Amino acid sequence: MKKNLSISEFAKLCNVSTATVSRVMNQKGGYSKETEIKILDAIEKYNFTPNLVAKGLRTKKTPIIGVIVPDIVNTFYSKMILELQTALFQAGYLTMVCNVNESDELEKQEVLALLAQNISGLILISGRTRKTDIKGVPVIYIDRVPSEEEKEEFIVIESDNLFGGYVATQELINNGCKRIAFVTDKIGESTKTKRYEGYCKAILEAGLFLDPSMTLRVNSVVISEGERVVKKAIDEGIRVDGFVCATDNLAIGAILGAKARGLRVPEDIKVTGFDDVEIASLFTPSVTTVHQYNDQMAKAAAEKMITLLSEKEIEDRHILIPVDLVSRESSRNE
Repeated sequence: MKKNLSISEFAKLCNVSTATVSRVMNQKGGYSKETEIKILDAIEKYNFTPNLVAKGLRTKKTPIIGVIVPDIVNTFYSKMILELQTALFQAGYLTMVCNVNESDELEKQEVLALLAQNISGLILISGRTRKTDIKGVPVIYIDRVPSEEEKEEFIVIESDNLFGGYVATQELINNGCKRIAFVTDKIGESTKTKRYEGYCKAILEAGLFLDPSMTLRVNSVVISEGERVVKKAIDEGIRVDGFVCATDNLAIGAILGAKARGLRVPEDIKVTGFDDVEIASLFTPSVTTVHQYNDQMAKAAAEKMITLLSEKEIEDRHILIPVDLVSRESSRNE
């Protein structure tokens, strides 16, 4: 069997028209479920991929989806990219991934470079670029909402960060903590803002004092910064028996900082994180954290993008993915 089939050759093998093959691959409807299954099975059997160059010439857009990611080394983001690539490829689109290393300026430059390539769509994971700065392509935001004033125009897929911050704080309260600090980088980001709101909600519901000085800011969400800010707080005599951390890296740093000052975790100080990255379960003590379903966020984003590219109506422009608390050693009394 010839390896590189044209779409007409492939359609002939399936005993359907080229238009039907195209509609199935782009999920545009107008075909039976039986036809869809037959074509999808044949795609797998013959390892068929369309001629992307030819498709780009016809549509004036390359069948490529640009993906902006803040930190590709972070397993939370890398797993999400894998899910996006798989789902979009099955719909006939390739992905072009740009790592911006949490830099606003680099993100702007990468977005402009992607748009210059006539991409079909753009997915920003934890992006900061405003939608008004992006012209001519569908845009979907995952995780981070860049500005409230454009909220009605967004298609946003995010975790329930408010609930996550709430249950992480509640876990410490239920295990006896009364002086709980919140460790974060930039409260201005929507994810951190919502997690902080959840923290505040749990503190106030428990009748505890909400002390602004108990919000500890770091320069970046790396382990060393979590360690530094916790050491500083302890050295300054801030009374604290629990840390709710905006990420798992900061939680691990908080544990190291507490240990460096002779405190035991969880006996003297209890800690929670957020994300449930792999190291959280492997660290000693293992880190209580909030699990985000990044695979569900990626699949939802891919489905929304395919719907946009099919020019179908989008009913729900804001998808909130549930989160779960994963209780481990860093917050338990036993």
